[in-house]
Amino acid sequence: MKSPMLSICCITYNHAGFIRQTLDGFVMQKTDFDYQIVIHDDASDDGTTEIIKEYAAKYPDLFVPIYQTENQYSKGKAPIIDFMLDKLKGKYVAFCEGDDYWTDGRKLQKQVDFLEAHPDFSICFHPVKVVWEDHSSEDSIFPTNEFIFNKHVLELEDLLQRNFIQTNSAVYRWDLKKEEWPEKNFLPRDYMFHLIHAAKGKIGFLDDVMAVYRKHPGGVWNGCGKSDEWFIRCGLLHARFYEIIQNKFGEDQTKKIRSLLNSTCRVLLHHRLFDKLHDLAVEYPDCYFDFSCSKLKKQENISNGIDEFKQQIKELSQQNNEMNIIVSRQKITIARIRKVKRCLIYAAVVLFIVSSVLSLELFLH
Repeated sequence: MKSPMLSICCITYNHAGFIRQTLDGFVMQKTDFDYQIVIHDDASDDGTTEIIKEYAAKYPDLFVPIYQTENQYSKGKAPIIDFMLDKLKGKYVAFCEGDDYWTDGRKLQKQVDFLEAHPDFSICFHPVKVVWEDHSSEDSIFPTNEFIFNKHVLELEDLLQRNFIQTNSAVYRWDLKKEEWPEKNFLPRDYMFHLIHAAKGKIGFLDDVMAVYRKHPGGVWNGCGKSDEWFIRCGLLHARFYEIIQNKFGEDQTKKIRSLLNSTCRVLLHHRLFDKLHDLAVEYPDCYFDFSCSKLKKQENISNGIDEFKQQIKELSQQNNEMNIIVSRQKITIARIRKVKRCLIYAAVVLFIVSSVLSLELFLH
């Protein structure tokens, strides 16, 4: 096969339930140019590897498979940079992971035609259908017009505000050198590919929905910013991403970094993951110090609140004792009054009897 115009880049791990649909989306592309399929299997153990081998044997001129015997992602490796970069021979590169798929057989042709006609553009993307495998939410289209600022031509400044490019919708005018890639391990990596290329040209948006992005529990980004599992798995890596953006593009990300690390510290402390908490503290001592101070302040506030409550209880107890004394005194006073009253009644009766006797004696005499 001669040098391809475009390289399809696919990373996969344990996607046996999805990968056939992904690969079918690749081989169904109808183009007037040659393309290659570079696919990296990260030591899958669910049958994904065997499915890839089946397609590679059927389409030997298309597939460039890379099979790992040990999982590289868990070692902090970036498969595209560390294992695939040298094999991507195309002028253009299209991404699609092994759990997503394309639905339009002319997707690549449309996007390459656009980029060929617009040499000042470095990225072409389109909307995708978002499908929730567990049916926990309704299917939707991403991005909406509002999410891309109602534009069809966008630039780096827009992309720095938010990531509106779904990975399996992008085709790049490929221009990535390994030395451009950050040394630290971070997430998300696809957003960084977008940003690096957006710094070298405009971003074009096509209206056609030509792919499906699956949302499922096994996805790396599942539970983003919400679940404890996500913060444990991705919190520190995502903070590094914002730090890299700040250093590389001069975009202030301080609030995002501190907020993210604060939430990550809280989750790690709650689950007693002290090794991970230590790693975070070593890498971001200022943020960890702020978190610790806020935690101590919160504890101090709770302690002060308990002391205030104790003081209120003490005051109420004193008031209660005073009330008991008053009531006791009132009871004594009432008893005395009743006693005096009885004495007065007794004296009145005696006086009545005496006066009656005297009156009778006077009458008889």
